[in-house]
Amino acid sequence: MKKNKMYHLVCGILVISAAASISVSAGTAKRKVKPVTRYNTAETAAATQSATQAQEKKTAVAQNGVYHLSENSKYRPYLWKNADGSAPDYKAYVFEPKVFNGHTVFVDPGHGDNSAPEANQKREKYYPVDDSLLKSMKTSMVGAKAYGVGVEARDSKNVYDKIETEPEFSLKVALKLKDLLINNGYRVVMSRTDFNQNISNGARSAIAGETSDIMVSIHSNTGKNSGTLSFYPGDSDYISGSTYPGYTNIMGLTKSNVELSKKLAENMESNITMTTGLKNKGTHSAVLRIFSYSSIPTCLVEVGFADNATDAKILSTKKDAIATSMANAIDQYFNK
Repeated sequence: MKKNKMYHLVCGILVISAAASISVSAGTAKRKVKPVTRYNTAETAAATQSATQAQEKKTAVAQNGVYHLSENSKYRPYLWKNADGSAPDYKAYVFEPKVFNGHTVFVDPGHGDNSAPEANQKREKYYPVDDSLLKSMKTSMVGAKAYGVGVEARDSKNVYDKIETEPEFSLKVALKLKDLLINNGYRVVMSRTDFNQNISNGARSAIAGETSDIMVSIHSNTGKNSGTLSFYPGDSDYISGSTYPGYTNIMGLTKSNVELSKKLAENMESNITMTTGLKNKGTHSAVLRIFSYSSIPTCLVEVGFADNATDAKILSTKKDAIATSMANAIDQYFNK
């Protein structure tokens, strides 16, 4: 298994060119979104006080179920721009339970539709920090090289029914997961609710940090292999096989953030594989754009390989089981 070649993983911002129409109402009520709270971080008292004061100033309000990234977000200068250089409307969709249990989960159906050709798109910076901070990492991802593909096509059909693409799979599972979480009292924020939507990985994470306690990004894989892989932020990049000392520190990811992200990813890995019968390919650290912009515990799950006949059948026919296993993993994370 060659880590840097075998898997068709999601390091960039993604797009699919096929046409579909899976939609859901984003709700109509005006909703306040609970500010993010950090879990047992090792920050200094001054830093903790500063973070608390900053969160108290937030006006995280969703109008008609739609949340817009704050204008003063520190990530805005680095986020994906339109071809003309203007900023798109970075937004997500909020769903409220009847009885709120105090926890908000950002559910990210990976990929989405975008009709603009990749060549006409401005690119999103891989690291949302000044290049000078990256010198100690001895990485080539600085300056012009730090800008990766902003949208990446995912229009190949799985080998089981030869109908469903990855963006369709991830959305269908995410919508099922959303319903299960709401029934369990969670507030849910989604990066998209329809196939014909797309948002950059950086924007997904930035919005998640403003609205939610944890983030789960859902994907399917390709690469002529089999099984479930889950990822969390770390200095070692399983995908490329390289290590970037200081990555998590430079990105502002606390030790607690990394540990809790790993816990979340491990919960996902174990629950999905036990429930579905997919092979357990392990939980690994990775350097991904979606992690670079994260300020809360987050994980990315490659549920199975859509180009493997056994996996593809499970991806197509066991979406309820996949969503249920993810909901159980989230309950375990919050000790419910």
